[in-house]
Amino acid sequence: MDWETLYCPNGRCEHYGKPFKTGRLARNGSSRGEPQARCRACGNAVTLRHGTAYYGLEAEPVQFETALRALVEGNSLRATARIIGVDKDTVCAWLDRGARQCRAVILAL
Repeated sequence: MDWETLYCPNGRCEHYGKPFKTGRLARNGSSRGEPQARCRACGNAVTLRHGTAYYGLEAEPVQFETALRALVEGNSLRATARIIGVDKDTVCAWLDRGARQCRAVILAL
């Protein structure tokens, strides 16, 4: 999560895909504790976590990371849910979220 890789998410904007410094993005406070920027060309807002597995996550990032690390180490969904203290279905949704992000990164590379 870095300001340098942030870009306008509006595909119709003339500055779409341009990095923070060369685009028309400006820092715009925060939304729910997440730093955000606003495109001065089209007016769209984008958070610093846009395009990551943390985007729109309603849980603490530490909980999410711990759950994924436990799953990677071979713990079951139920065991991970007990370790973290959340519902099994939540852990299953987090696994899907992490897997989709990994797939997107692999396809981009």
